[in-house]
Amino acid sequence: MESKPPRDKEMPLWEHLAELGQRLKRVFIVFIVVFVITWLPAPDLQGGNILSVVASFFATGEYNPLAYWVFMQTLTPMLRDLNKTVNVKIALIAGEVWNPLASVMYASLYLSGMVVFPYLVYEVWKYVQPALYPHEERAVKKYLWVAIILFYAGNLFGIYVIYPSLFRFIVGLSSIIKVEPILSIYSVVSTWIQMAFWTGVIFETPIVIAVLSEICLLNPWTVAHYRPLVYAAALILIAIITPDTTLLTTFLTFIPFAVLFELGLIWSKRIVRKCPDMRPP
Repeated sequence: MESKPPRDKEMPLWEHLAELGQRLKRVFIVFIVVFVITWLPAPDLQGGNILSVVASFFATGEYNPLAYWVFMQTLTPMLRDLNKTVNVKIALIAGEVWNPLASVMYASLYLSGMVVFPYLVYEVWKYVQPALYPHEERAVKKYLWVAIILFYAGNLFGIYVIYPSLFRFIVGLSSIIKVEPILSIYSVVSTWIQMAFWTGVIFETPIVIAVLSEICLLNPWTVAHYRPLVYAAALILIAIITPDTTLLTTFLTFIPFAVLFELGLIWSKRIVRKCPDMRPP
């Protein structure tokens, strides 16, 4: 094996840091542009034609930031349905003086991050690419776009599956014990974002397994042998990172992790056939 990657250059540490800084600066500029756009007035989709939708960005009778509007598109149908089926009135309140601003800010940061995420991955990849050996580069390139797609899929799973289940459980419990569900908007938004983000991270499980297998650093049979320990550690970690104090979201998040983990092991056993020192016991 080569002593160092073929495209690696001898550079002082400060030059490496300067290059990284330049790349992150470009990402930050794009992020700021997108962040400003998320504060534009949300479009009026009721206009019926493209011109009215475009005009609604600049002329609207009621200011509704775009990022908050996107968030409410996922929440409003659920609230409307719960108000009918559970027969309770769900109220969203400010709670504290700065909560409305913090909610919009949080939603804007999250939406901007989701938009800029592929560009961030691209810049980081171009920075680390010269430091990789050819087999490492092939392994990462093979799964890079799959990793991005899985991250978005995980976010959507958190938004449309886990979060509604948690919300319905809390509202249903409130109805049973005769408590009015009056919720802080900041708590609603922050929980929504945390659920989405951490589920996206968990969906990267098979990618981590695949990349480590490609470079012959993971033995799937050994990992499978310690499966109970992996699952126990995963449950503890998921319980820590999810904002829900009940076990509902823990198990709802653990289920896709377990499925993806097993799929990752199945794929890993196919990958490591090329590794000379890895064979089934």
